[in-house]
Amino acid sequence: MRLSLVLVLLLPSLASAQTEEAIRALERKLEIARTAKWVLEQEAPKGGFYLAPQPPNVDAAPQPMLRATSGAVRALKYLGQPLLPKEREKHAKFVLSCYDPKTGAFAEPGGKPDVAITSIGVMAAVELGIPKEKFAKAMDYLKEHAKTFEEVRIAAAAVEAWGVKDCPFKVQDFVTLANNELLQLIKAAKDDRARTVGSYSALVLRLGFSLKDYGFEPDAATKILQTGQRDDGGWGKPSEKASDIETTYRVMRAMMLMKEKPKDAKKLRAFVAKHRNEDHGYAVKPGDKSSMSGAYYCAIVLHWLDEMEK
Repeated sequence: MRLSLVLVLLLPSLASAQTEEAIRALERKLEIARTAKWVLEQEAPKGGFYLAPQPPNVDAAPQPMLRATSGAVRALKYLGQPLLPKEREKHAKFVLSCYDPKTGAFAEPGGKPDVAITSIGVMAAVELGIPKEKFAKAMDYLKEHAKTFEEVRIAAAAVEAWGVKDCPFKVQDFVTLANNELLQLIKAAKDDRARTVGSYSALVLRLGFSLKDYGFEPDAATKILQTGQRDDGGWGKPSEKASDIETTYRVMRAMMLMKEKPKDAKKLRAFVAKHRNEDHGYAVKPGDKSSMSGAYYCAIVLHWLDEMEK
C-alpha cells in the first residue's frame, strides 16, 4: 500500500515538472519506487524473500532464500524504502532459522554452510538489527574457514557490517592472505586489471587499511579502475569481452570507498538500464529474467552513482 501511495503522489509532480532535469529526476523516483515494489512482491508471507518470481507453470511452493533476503533488505534500504519494524521482525526470524549456533555457520534452507553464505547471513542479521550475541559464533566460523581470496573478500564484507573495531579476530590476517595471493599479480599484470584491483582495494579499505600501507599507490589504483571502464559503460572479467554487473559492482564499491567517480557516469547508467525488465526488476544479465541478485547489484550501483553526482 505504501508504495502504491508513493506512485500516486509522484505522478502529479511528474506532469507539472517544468524542466527536463526535473522530469528526469521524477522519472528516476518513479523507477526506484517501482523497483522497490518488485522487491516487496518477492516477500514470503512467513519471512524471507524469494530469489525471483515463481514461474506460472511450476506447482511447487516457492522457497525463501537467505541470499535473496540479504539482497532484498539492503536493496530496499538503497531504494529509500526500508522495511517497517514488523516486517523486519519476521525476516529476522527467517535469517536466524538459517543459523546453526553449534557451528556458527549460516546455510540456505536445506543447503550446506560455507564462508560465502555465512558472510551473507551476518550481513543480513546486522541489517535487520538482530542482536550480535545471537549469531556471534559466525565470526569464529569465518576466521577458521576463510582460506582463499574470494572467501576473505566476502568475509571482509561481513566484518565491515559487524564493525571492524569490534571484530573478535585480527583482520590483518585477511589482508595478508590477499596480499600473498594477489598483490604481485596486480603489479605485474598488463592486461585488464580493473576487476582484480577493485576487489583487492575494496577488501583493504573495508577493513580500515590504506593501499599505501602495501606499496600500492591510490592514484595508480584509481587510474586502473577508471581506464578499465569499457565502451559499454561497465566493467568485466579479463577473459570476457562483455561487461557484467557483478564485476561492475565490485569496481564501483572500490571507487565509492576511494571517493572517486567513474570516467563516464552516463554510459554506466545506460549499462545498468540494459538490465532492467518490463516488470521493473533487474536481471543479472541483460535479457534474462529479473532476480533479487540483479535488483541488489543494480540498485546499489545506481545509489552510489546518485551519491557521487550530488
